[in-house]
Amino acid sequence: MIDMKKSSFLIKYLLFTLIGLSVFSCATYKELSAKYQHEVLAGEFDVAMKSIDNNKFLNKDRNELLYCLEKGKVAYLKGDYKLSNELFNKADLLIEDHKVNKVGEVLGVLANPEKTTYKSEDFEKVAIHYYKAMNYIFLNLYDDALVEAKRINIQLQEINDSYPAGKKNRYTTDAFALNLQGLLYETTGNLNDAFISYRNAVELYQQNDGTYFGVNIPQQLKQDLINVAHQLGFVDEELRYSELFNLKYKPKSADFKGEVIVFWESGLVPYKSQTYFTFTALPGNNNGFTSITNEELDLTFPVPTSNNSNSGKFSSTSIFNIAFPKYEDRIPYFTSGKVVLNNDISKNYQLELVEDYKTIAFKTLKDRTVREIGKIAIRVAAKKISENIVRNQNENLGAVLGILNALNEKTDTRNWQTLPNKIYYTRIPLNKEDNIVKVEVKTNHEETIEKEFIVKSSGNLNFINYITPQSENVN
Repeated sequence: MIDMKKSSFLIKYLLFTLIGLSVFSCATYKELSAKYQHEVLAGEFDVAMKSIDNNKFLNKDRNELLYCLEKGKVAYLKGDYKLSNELFNKADLLIEDHKVNKVGEVLGVLANPEKTTYKSEDFEKVAIHYYKAMNYIFLNLYDDALVEAKRINIQLQEINDSYPAGKKNRYTTDAFALNLQGLLYETTGNLNDAFISYRNAVELYQQNDGTYFGVNIPQQLKQDLINVAHQLGFVDEELRYSELFNLKYKPKSADFKGEVIVFWESGLVPYKSQTYFTFTALPGNNNGFTSITNEELDLTFPVPTSNNSNSGKFSSTSIFNIAFPKYEDRIPYFTSGKVVLNNDISKNYQLELVEDYKTIAFKTLKDRTVREIGKIAIRVAAKKISENIVRNQNENLGAVLGILNALNEKTDTRNWQTLPNKIYYTRIPLNKEDNIVKVEVKTNHEETIEKEFIVKSSGNLNFINYITPQSENVN
């Protein structure tokens, strides 16, 4: 027979201990990564890399992939393209090997998903290849860059093929990747494949009413398709797209010395937090299970219940508190930009949106949540089973465990947080051997900053990447 005084003491001890543990463990990844993220915003990239190395959370085995992604991006920002690719190559291998801690996976399903090996979001896997391509570009390894650009859509297809029918991603192809392929084919002199890549990108936009994941078809892409069709002598294709877009082939000027592609990465990708939904039990059940439902999510699934019918007692308290991941947007501080060539204000080129990671993040998370409802249901059911086992021994202790299960309910808040919010680009013809390329970006309040790049003409395509990670709602 259980001693009531000891039982009461045990309940209080368990309550305060687990509440303390729940408070300690409830920090989100954004909070745990705040130090190095502030250093990135301040441009202190060497310091940020050391902070990543010293971050206890990132140095856990289950977060090895996340460590490689974050440090690889900071190395890229620092201009250490070789180290960046070493880290991204390691990240790529971790994804391919599907390194899984079986015990951790069970704990993640039954208790806390953040205890599992981090596998990354689908669009993060794809972004690795964009950054590897950019690293190779800046290392003048254009063939290697092209391989990475082509891998983007190949991997997207492989990812989507792995999902069951009815639970596919909407993000199945990346228009920016096709556009980048075209630019790299041009750089390596393969105009025929460049035309195919540009055309595939244009058709992807057309199939989606001119907008794909928050991006309207860029004017530059339209122009590039027409220009390459003309250079190849594809008269019918040139005429077709010229009429469709009301654009004509743009010949090179007499003083043409080459071109530069300017990429601008603005802001930071939304970060993950968690939201809670309360589920209510549906009556009319006599087999040890009940259905719980939430109208806002339009979800219903079964969980085991106690056979105790002492409603009104503390011991009959039942809490269905379920955590779901959600993204919190970080609004880019700089929202528009242009490029001025050789300080000639008559030669300015608007930067066009070409990739919107914010939109991709929100939409792909919704797709993933639909696929993982089963895991969430298992986690809730496991907690209720443990609660009911304890209730059979001690009703009040079981009720306490039910409350603590609710307090400790947590979702996975990890994501690659140094990705940009948006990427813009433009293409500029050069007219000198040494060119001053000035990138000017501004806020909604007309605050402007600028940076000058000296670009030596190569007679072909050059590339520049300008990055402003600042966000309006930094906290």
